This record gives sequence, C-alpha cells and structure tokens, in this order.
Amino acid sequence: MKMPGNLLAPLKRFAAEASGEIGLHLSNERANLVQFENSNNGPRIRAAASLPYPCTREQLLADPRRLKALLSQARSEHDFKGRRVVSCLRAAELQIFPISYTAAEGQQEAVAILGELRERLKGALDASVIDYLPIRTEDGDNARREALVAVASRESVLRHLDLLENAGLQASAIDIGPAALARLVSFVNRTDKREQHPNALVINFGRAKSYLSVVWGRRLILDREIEFGECVLVERVVRLLGMGEDLAVRLLQECGFRSDPAHGGNDPEMAQTLKEVLRPELATLTAEVNKTLIYTASRSRGRSIDQIYLLGSIGRYPGIDRLILEMLAVPVEVLNPFRAFGSRLGEAELARLRPIAGIALACGLALRGFDHHA
Repeated sequence: MKMPGNLLAPLKRFAAEASGEIGLHLSNERANLVQFENSNNGPRIRAAASLPYPCTREQLLADPRRLKALLSQARSEHDFKGRRVVSCLRAAELQIFPISYTAAEGQQEAVAILGELRERLKGALDASVIDYLPIRTEDGDNARREALVAVASRESVLRHLDLLENAGLQASAIDIGPAALARLVSFVNRTDKREQHPNALVINFGRAKSYLSVVWGRRLILDREIEFGECVLVERVVRLLGMGEDLAVRLLQECGFRSDPAHGGNDPEMAQTLKEVLRPELATLTAEVNKTLIYTASRSRGRSIDQIYLLGSIGRYPGIDRLILEMLAVPVEVLNPFRAFGSRLGEAELARLRPIAGIALACGLALRGFDHHA
C-alpha cells in the first residue's frame, strides 16, 4: 500500500530478481511467511515458515521487540532472502463492498468511483485509504459499471506500516486478503484439466466469522462476511457432548468427520456423532453458500461455480471437504497452496507447515509481482 493513495497500487515486477518479496500473514495464532523465486517454469517456493506465537496475538503486536525476534528467527532459520514484505490488514480493519457507477465521457474511472463513495461514506472518505477492483459485467450496459471497493482507515494502515518497520521489515505493499487469495487460486487453477480458469468459491473460515470470496476466472468479483465460524461448532460440541473446550477443539481437529476408514477415518463412530451434532450449524453455512451461488448465477447469465476451496480454522478438520460436498453437490477441496509450484522445501519442511491450507494467504501475498504467464 502506498501512502497516501490507493490500496492496491501496482508494484514493480520482480522478473529480473532471483527472489520476490516475502508474503507475511499474521494470523490469529501463527506468523506465516512465504517467498517465491523465479524459475523456468514460473514461480518456485524458495522458503516458507509457520511459527506459533509465544503469547496471544494482541500481546505480541504490542511488543515490537518480541515480534521482531520472532520474525527474525523465521527469516534466518528458513532461508528467506531480504526484508521486503507484502502484508495485509486484518479482515476486521477492512471494508470490501461492490458499487455501481457511471463514468462520463473522458472522466477517469477513479474519479467516478470517488464520486459514488462520497455519497456513501460522507465525511469518513477523507480519513480513508481506498482502492478498487473493476468487475466485468455481462448485462450489455457499457455505461453502468461495477467495481469491488476496498476501504481502510488511514490510522489502521499507518499503524500496520509502523508495526512492520519496528519489526525490521520494509513494506512494499499492504495488499487485500481476498485479492491475494484470488491471485493464489488463479495460479492453482492452471493445473485444472477442465478449463484454464474455472470459477471458484473460496471459503475462509475464521474463529467467529467466515468469508466467502468468488474468483471468476482470474478476477475477484465478490467478497462477503458471514456470521459463522469455528466458535459456533466448538460451543455446540461442548454443550451437547459435555466436554471442555480444549477437548472439543482437539476432537474436531484430530477426528473430524471422516467416518469411512477407507478415507483415513480413525474413529468412525465419533465422526458420525460429530456430523449429527453439528448438522444444524452446518446447515447455516450451506444456506449462506447457496445465497452466494444464486447471486453469482444472477450476475453471470446463469453460470455457476465450478470449484469450492476451503481454508482457515475449519478447513483443518479431517473430512470437512467430503461433508460440504455432500451438502452442496459442488466439487470441494481443502486448498493446497503449493499444488501449482515447484519447491526447494523437503518433506520434513513441508510437514512442519501442516495443515498447509493455513499458509494460503501468505502464498497469495508472496505471489504479488509475479506474472501469471511467467
């Protein structure tokens, strides 16, 4: 992010450099870092790390020396090169919403969008950092256009930049999380045999809320927050099965929903019990996903989603992909961010990153600056 200015200001390409910038995602529980380097076959993973925090996230961010020590450890022990990073704000610090606008003849697109935003945001506009992602429409109306707009407070952006600087890092950009995931999905989808760029829904599960992002080909066209998260499932298991929260979390992460031993289920009876106990809560997720699918079809002349990717906290539960497939009848898989790339990392290093979907956002951030067609 460049200050002042837009949230997704273009960066210099890194084709002439051996390594790109470090993608840094400070998640709720871990610091995730990924760095790519150029190869004849496109981006290749140079280094990756996922380190648990020694304290709560809030305590760590309030102690610059402790954060600097953790990130320095990650960079030195895992062969990262340089100090330049691409990071992102937390979802709670960012608003993403669609707008429709009309650009007069000769009027710059950004000016037309700012005109619409002044009406919506009123006085808050001048204290915000803003950017937009154009959305191609298929309704034949060339005058009326659409865009996804990202808005963050200037205070949040400056605070995050200071955080990185105090940690001994140089911020090349503060990216938008859903846009970084769309970038990653576009790279991963190059290996899909059905078509070059299938349309995907990314479900990023959080502790209290989750986020649904629609990636249409290579472009992010929708991002919405839903009132559904891991806490809801954990609380229901605690209440109905009469166990402590720590045990409930461990049960979900280790047993999950794999009731078929042929697919890795180690406790079929418990997996079936968890399915039945959590079915009402999962029905809420299904309803929200169906709303998104219907909306997407209404804006794309009936075209639908080809693939659903899962990541985040609930994405760690064994068998969650098969369970959601049963509920939605759309191909579902837990997002493996390394599927599309070569890597320097050995099996032992990859094993330390598991569950590997947890590092997906850092991968998307690190891919900024690499050409899709490299």
